[in-house]
Amino acid sequence: MKCHKLILLFIAFITTVAAKSQEISLNGQWSFALDPLARGEVMGWNQPWKINEKDSSNGYAADRFDKVIVPHCWSTDIRYNFVGKAWYRKAFKLPADAKDQLIRIRFEAVFYKCRIFINGELAAYHAGGYTPFTVNITKFIKYSELNFIAVEVDNSWTELTVPGARMGDHPSAQFFPWYEYGGITRDVSLLITDKIYIKNQKIESIPDLKTGKAQVKIITWVENRSLSDAAITIKPTISNRTSGSKIESGNALVKSINIKAFTTEKIIQQYELLSAEVLLWDFDNPNLYDVTTAIESGNKRINQYETYFGIREFKVAGTQLLLNGNPVRLAGSNRHSDHPVYGSTEPAELAKIDMELQRNGHMIFARMNHTPVSKHFYRWADEHGYLLVAETPNWQISPVLMATQNVKDDFESQLKEMVEACWNSPSVVAYSTGNEYASWTPEGDEWTREQFEQYRLLDTTRLLTFVAIGTAVNPVNLKLPHDAFRYCDFLNFNNYSAIEGLERNINYLHEKYPNKPIFISETGMRSDEVKNEQVRIDHLKGLIDVINRHPYVVGFSYWSYNDYLSRFAGTNKDGYRPWGIVDANRKPRALYKAFQKELSPVTITVQKNKILITAKAGFPSYTISNHVLKLMEGEKLNSSYTVPEIKPGSTVEIILKKAISNSRIVIENKGGIVIFDSSL
Repeated sequence: MKCHKLILLFIAFITTVAAKSQEISLNGQWSFALDPLARGEVMGWNQPWKINEKDSSNGYAADRFDKVIVPHCWSTDIRYNFVGKAWYRKAFKLPADAKDQLIRIRFEAVFYKCRIFINGELAAYHAGGYTPFTVNITKFIKYSELNFIAVEVDNSWTELTVPGARMGDHPSAQFFPWYEYGGITRDVSLLITDKIYIKNQKIESIPDLKTGKAQVKIITWVENRSLSDAAITIKPTISNRTSGSKIESGNALVKSINIKAFTTEKIIQQYELLSAEVLLWDFDNPNLYDVTTAIESGNKRINQYETYFGIREFKVAGTQLLLNGNPVRLAGSNRHSDHPVYGSTEPAELAKIDMELQRNGHMIFARMNHTPVSKHFYRWADEHGYLLVAETPNWQISPVLMATQNVKDDFESQLKEMVEACWNSPSVVAYSTGNEYASWTPEGDEWTREQFEQYRLLDTTRLLTFVAIGTAVNPVNLKLPHDAFRYCDFLNFNNYSAIEGLERNINYLHEKYPNKPIFISETGMRSDEVKNEQVRIDHLKGLIDVINRHPYVVGFSYWSYNDYLSRFAGTNKDGYRPWGIVDANRKPRALYKAFQKELSPVTITVQKNKILITAKAGFPSYTISNHVLKLMEGEKLNSSYTVPEIKPGSTVEIILKKAISNSRIVIENKGGIVIFDSSL
């Protein structure tokens, strides 16, 4: 095939009219090449290339680049399992009538550092491998001509990157224990808008659990990138996604302002939803509200922005966690962003697989990973129900690095990008300042306080915590005046000792903080370090027994949901660390079935013509609502019954239409998540 035919495969021809806000995907085929000698810029890889003929003046001819599909992890390709620099290139075209529009490009994630060139000009630099960022490329754009984008990506790390190496002489100190999947790892899109546009929007909703009403605050940042001042009107519209009804707010949410050229205005609009308009969000009733916000100028709509939110209250009351006023004690799992095919790209199809497996295994609440997840995981959790603690990747940063300004700056940049990406997600109930750092040292104490302040500047509606290494609950460290646990709304700690050691550590922590809930953020056993799966199953049962004996322990999160690749010491020769409840390909191990059986929130008693359903009072426990009981013959449905709401410790009685014999009993919520299956 001739060169020009190959290169035309990389061109995104955009022919849509740019008279309104548009988001145009740049996913798909890009050119790709490794750059092990860091010579790409010298060879002109950042410059426009010729489409119709080989371009020998720019180093490699354009057809000598590989062809890859973005989102892309080069590390999943055995040819490119490499740490260093690589280049991605793509050509795109805008119509001439986009000339008066603002053109931006949004990357959902690039690991780790990148430089972005548009038509040969450096447009931006970014560091941080798991958070989204947007670049204004208007001044670099050519209209009615091809535009060339080149992205230099570097997946290497140092002590100063987040995540990065630690300080120490152990060989593993040079690594973090998960894979450095290099690439443009998540979605890429062009954003075409009027030069007066909505830069971001935050929705804060506060329910009144006594009256049933809810206060909704819509905070909108409008930026004017034009050369003229303008009079504009902001018009948000709220719709209940569950009922399909629009909230009739009249003119209460309409606001007119004058915005000066090259400024950003923060607009706050508030509205009270009546009790009849409020449907609370929880993990069995994930009710959502859509918000469409229009900007009008001179009676003409010039911009539109869409987001959504859920109404729920998640708070601490003594040693309890309360969701909408109801105590919850839940299990979860830590999921590494790792898959043999997808790498760390985290597309929607993988979010569905992983989250359904977890929810059907009674995994509902967790700090899912050391790193921020993709928008597809947030969306699945919002739409189907999962409680998340969002964390930026401070993994065992040493005290000297926590006191280093460059590290703080990098962390706070990623923290801001993460919060702004997920602050409208009702599933996100807390933020973490990192994992297993020396929180009992003066540096760790200062780090925790400073990062909590950063979180509060951005969002005051979530709980705050960090994930402590087991050393932090040592009685000696707990007695120190600079023990950072004191800042936390609820206490998380990791524990890999035997059950007896776990219980001892719980007691130490509770003795110091008797009025705070405790969550075991990591615990587990490697599948290859036990005789058989029964050892891990027995460990799970022991863990549940311990939590039942300590009502102030509100849950645990197993390490880990899946096996994952690593270069860390102790990794197997196939590259994997097999901690998973499921393996790397998501095949459940026997431990997964034990999760399904042991962590059901209900017990069943079958009598001649009725079934008694009891919601557990111990662990796990939460209010059961909006469920259905099904009597099955294999996969065939015989009959079904609506299950009334059940509070923890309470029992409801289901009168059967006829006596059952050997029917399989299944209880599931309206989203199809199974909480009980008698066949297990």
